[in-house]
Order: sequence, then C-alpha cells, then structure tokens
Amino acid sequence: MLFNATAALLGAASSLYHLRADLYNAPAIPTSQLLPNGSVGLWQPTVVTLLSGVYEAVLVDTLFTTEQGVELGNWLDETLGGKRLSAIYITHGHGDHWFNVNYLAGRFPGVKIVATKECIEHMATQVTPDERTFWHGFFPNQIDESSFEILAKPLDVSNTFSLEGHTLSAVSVGHSDTDDTTFLDVPALDLIVAGDIVYNDVHMWMVESTLPSQRAEWVKSLGRVAEYSPAIVIGSHHRPGGVDGAFNIRASRVYIETFDKHAAEAKSAEDLYERMVSEYPNRLGRLVLWLSAKAVFPTST
Repeated sequence: MLFNATAALLGAASSLYHLRADLYNAPAIPTSQLLPNGSVGLWQPTVVTLLSGVYEAVLVDTLFTTEQGVELGNWLDETLGGKRLSAIYITHGHGDHWFNVNYLAGRFPGVKIVATKECIEHMATQVTPDERTFWHGFFPNQIDESSFEILAKPLDVSNTFSLEGHTLSAVSVGHSDTDDTTFLDVPALDLIVAGDIVYNDVHMWMVESTLPSQRAEWVKSLGRVAEYSPAIVIGSHHRPGGVDGAFNIRASRVYIETFDKHAAEAKSAEDLYERMVSEYPNRLGRLVLWLSAKAVFPTST
C-alpha cells in the first residue's frame, strides 16, 4: 500500500517535471508596404509556444504564410521527438496567428484545433473578401487560399482542456489589439501564453484601438493577466532573444499610455509616428507603428 502511494506520488512528480515549454522564433518578414522613409516595412517577429508532456504536446497559435507553415512544421517534427501533437489552441482571431492551421492539420493527422467560441466567431471576420485582399496585398503569393478555412472547434463552457492531466485554461479578456482575445494559463509552469495582449519590445498593433476608450480596455486586459501573477509571460510578437518576464505586462501598459498621450497631442499620422519613434527608438516593427498612426489619422496621408 505504501509502495503504491509512493509510486503514485513519484509518477505525479515525474509528470510535472516533464511538462515543458519551447518557443519557435519566426523572424520579421518583408511586406509590400513602405515606411515613411521609403524603406520596406517588416511584419513583426513572432514566437509560437509548444507545451509538451511525456507523450503529447499542445501548440499555442501558428504563423500564417506558406513558407512559415513549412518551417514551423519542420521545427515541430524536430522538437516533438516522437510525441503526438494533440491540439492547437488559438488565442485570438487575427489571421497571422492561425492561417497555418489547415497545413498543420494535414501534416499532423488527428490534431484538434480549439479556441473559445468568441474567438472562432472573430476568425470569420478575417476571411471576408476585404480581409483576404488585405492579406494577399501585404504578402503577395505567400498565403494559400486554403489557409482561410476555419477548422477550430469551440472549447466547452469551462474553457479548459488538459495536457497529460495538467489543466490549461483559456481566459477571455475582451479587447486588446483586437476584440475577443484570450490568454492561456498554464499553472503547472507558472506560465501564461498571452497572445497579442502582451508585446515583447516590438511596436503594438493600435490599428483597432484608435479611441482612448479602446486603449483603456486593453489596459484592463493587461490587468487581467497580471492578476494571475505569472512568472513567465509569453507575448506573441517578440524581439528575438527577448526575456519572457512578467515585466512585459507593465511595459505594454506604459506603451499604450504613451501612445494615448501622443495620439491626443499629435497633429498628423507622421507626427504621431515620429513622436513614438522618439520615445521607442529601439523597438522593432515600425510598420505596425506606421499603420497604427494612419489609423488614428486616416485623412492626414
């Protein structure tokens, strides 16, 4: 009896120690768009998180171009080491976080694609004719039409699922860089995969937060992440080599507050852009900043 109890405890400890997280770092890629100085605008560098146990693994978000999908699949083959990819969880509806799903579902048979009900509804807004024109315009001949097929199924009302006995909780926060966003809480690792709620030293997508009230909602969403007191916070848009510390929650809040201040004072998109570059000269992803500035001042350029 004592032996069986001890074995059970050791088994549980072994399972905990074997739960791990790995990050795939996708570099910034060129778009068809230009910055104000005439240089090519780059889409932001992005990380994808793989949570793995002894036998199975869960991928949190994907990438979006055809080439990125193949490279991500190759990395998964190498990193899984024979483990089964059992699920892909999507944090929010933006296409650059799920357009590779169709390809990966074919490459890893049996994988389940899951998201919250609200996230799946938001995905549908990314596959309208206008949105397809946007994505194809920014990345000509780089996104297959099959990428726009929505395969995700909703989680049950608990918004939880498990990986080898460890509960993974999808927490809905509402608005951040878009509506209907979530983060994934992984208590066993004291880790949160924050999607696009938290950014790691790259310019933040304010295109859908042009109003002060929307930016205030984003700050509230950051507060929801902070309430969990995680040791590790993985923001999807991510400076290569950036540390995934909880300090990124505060840094993201300060960025939003800084943008809010300058958006109120600036006279044009160019003015807002230059003000933010001056505040954050080393942040990556100036194309996103330029698009955000033009969204705030749509008639100034």
